[in-house]
Amino acid sequence: MQTQKSYRITLYREVNHKIRYYKLSLMLNLFGEFIFSKEYGSLKRPKPTRVIEEYYKSYKEAYTHLQSKLQQKYKKGYKECINER
Repeated sequence: MQTQKSYRITLYREVNHKIRYYKLSLMLNLFGEFIFSKEYGSLKRPKPTRVIEEYYKSYKEAYTHLQSKLQQKYKKGYKECINER
């Protein structure tokens, strides 16, 4: 069995002088399912506005969804965060 990579990408953009962030991650859980997680909010708030997790049975399906979500965010003006903590 081939080991798949996990992904964690943080995007940001400025809207009305406020910095918004969007974190996308893809990881494998203990049951062999792939978790695609979306977290977003404002840097001014200590907690994220929302966290959504979606479960997929195949890596290909989860990765395809990750790529499509990235394309949507790039079109909206989000950019990758270079100095992620």
